[in-house]
This record gives sequence, structure tokens and C-alpha cells, in this order.
Amino acid sequence: MRIDRPFKKQPDFEHFLKVLLRETKDGPVPIVELLVDIEVMEEATGIKSPIDTWADFANMAEEMTPDAMEAGIELMDLTIAFHTNVGYDYVPMTPLVPLKHTAWNRKENPLQGGKVRGWQEEHSGVIPSREAYEAYAWPALEEISILPIEYAAEKLATGAKQMIFCNGVFEELRNLMGFETMAMKSIEEPDLLVDILENLSTLTERALEMATAHPGTGAVFYGEDMGFNQGTMLHPDFFREHVLPRHKRFVEISHDNGKPFIFHSCGKIDALLEELIEDVGIDALHSFQDKITPIEEMHRRYGDRISLLGGVDVDLLARGSTDEVRARTRQILEACTPAGGIMIGSGNSVTNYCKIENYYAMIDETRKWNEEHGYL
Repeated sequence: MRIDRPFKKQPDFEHFLKVLLRETKDGPVPIVELLVDIEVMEEATGIKSPIDTWADFANMAEEMTPDAMEAGIELMDLTIAFHTNVGYDYVPMTPLVPLKHTAWNRKENPLQGGKVRGWQEEHSGVIPSREAYEAYAWPALEEISILPIEYAAEKLATGAKQMIFCNGVFEELRNLMGFETMAMKSIEEPDLLVDILENLSTLTERALEMATAHPGTGAVFYGEDMGFNQGTMLHPDFFREHVLPRHKRFVEISHDNGKPFIFHSCGKIDALLEELIEDVGIDALHSFQDKITPIEEMHRRYGDRISLLGGVDVDLLARGSTDEVRARTRQILEACTPAGGIMIGSGNSVTNYCKIENYYAMIDETRKWNEEHGYL
């Protein structure tokens, strides 16, 4: 089902930026996403992807074979076409950091006609021990590249910018060690975690320095899942001592280059939010689940200091009706727009198990609300 009407015809990242930085309460309220699954982009554009899932590309991209490079170019073209056709103010791109990850696995869902989801082994990863850490081939800083950012910059629509997606260092730590191993080692051998984090941070700093200095870059979208539904994945003190200071370095690099820093984390991270806002200095927060804390409540608590992005629960997009999605979208808009600092999108990402008609309903209801208020 291709999208028949874009959210808006002309991107306006300067307005997007003003909303993000809470410099205006005027509309239109922008739409925003951290990630859209490949199948959704295919349906919306009618363009066929060379691979099924982002996990497939993550596995093949590390080798940088000719086939991987060709697939990467096709995926960039699909990503640019999708965000342009739907009517976003930006196109997401990422710097290339040739880090050897724990391989992703594939799982077909027969209830979705065999659609594939990627998942990772959580018992152990490529760095389960100090010995594995010492033997691991860390990439040199010179191997980091911003070729995707340079490529996309030549294809941006007038008024658009790039949103630089950057995978978080704690998320990469979990990937490299496996969650169970990481959790055990955080007690038995915490110095190993710290050493891995510092290597990852050095790479991230360099990637952000290069990416945020590019004139086509508009902002950073930093993905760092730190929580479960009931609290943080490790004790909050671990994050305060070893993770948040590194986040602060990343924010400073982005701000030094005049680029805002959007922070994404799944789960309940209330214990760390004050530090993220007041000390780390994030500009916006993304990822909300109604069963944890609805976006309206988070906006009431923090909306005078940061912007809140997304908020339409993924479970609703996956299992609700279009009428329910429209009602929930309008409910968020009515509650949050008077104070400003709000953008509409999924609470996490537009997954391949979301109903495409619900995704379109969320966008269309936001467009209608903007039109009713004289903004589009």
C-alpha cells in the first residue's frame, strides 16, 4: 500500500529545528521516527530493497564486499526516497564504523506471512572475556567514514537536512558481550566493561566529530537502550559512573558543531532523566510506551526543558484500528502542543509488524490537525 498523500510537500528542517529546541510553539507539528523497517519503506514507495531486514545488512556490511556496497547504495536510495515521499524534514544517515559485531539471527513469523525479524543472542557475544577483549580487532580511527552522509547530501530535497543516527555505547557493549555475560561481568569484572566502553567511546567521538561537522547534518539521533519496563538494565549507579559521562562528551561534540542531540532509550529510565537533562545536556527525548509512562505525562514533567518526540505506542500501531490510532494521535496533539516542544511519531519505531494503514493514519491525523490550525 503506497502512501497517496505526503505529510507535506516541502521539507523545512529550520522549522523542525526550532520546534526541537523549543524556540517556537507555532506549527506545523513535525513528524519524526528513529527507524522505519525496510518492508514499510518498500510498501510506501513501491521500491524493492535488496535485503529483507536491517539485521541482514548489519551482518553483511562488516565485510564491505562489492555486494554489500551495492546493497548499501540501494538502501540509501530507498531511505532517501521514503523520507522524501512521506514528507519528513530530514533523511537519516549514519557514519560507517567498521566494528565487528555479534551476528544477528533471523526469525520468520508465520502469522505475518513469513516476515522476518532480526534478533541477537543474549547469552554471549564476540567479547565474553578479558582474553577475547585483548584479541579483538578494534578498528582504527582512520577507518571511520562518513561516505553515506556525503552521498545523501547530494540528493537531499531543498529544505531538508540529515539526521545522524549513532548507536549508543552501552547498546554496543551489550552487543559485543551478550546481555547475560555483560550483566555478570558488571559484578565480577567491571573493569572489562569500562575498557570496552572507552574503546567504543573513542570511536563514537571520532564518528560524531566527522558527521556533525558536515554541512548537510542537521541533528544527531543517538540510540541507547538502557531500560526494561520496570527500570534500568543495570544499576543506575553504573550508568552514572561509566555511561553518562561519555554521553556528555558526545553531546558536547554535537553542540560544538551547532547540532542538537536527540536521545533515544527504550524502557523506564526515570532514575537517570534529571542527569541526562541537566548534566549530559540532551535536547530531546525519544521512545515512549503507554504502559510505562504516556508521553503526555512525560511532557508535563520535562517539556519545559527538553522536547518530547514520538509517543504513539507501537502496540497500538500493530494491533489497534485506524480510528483508535487517529484518536490517540489527536489526544497527544491536544495535550502537548500548547506548551510546544512536541513531535509526532511512533513510540519507538515503525516495525514490519505495524499495520501500514495505522502508520499512515498517524501521519494523516497529524497533517489534519496542522491544517485545522492553519499551519499546512
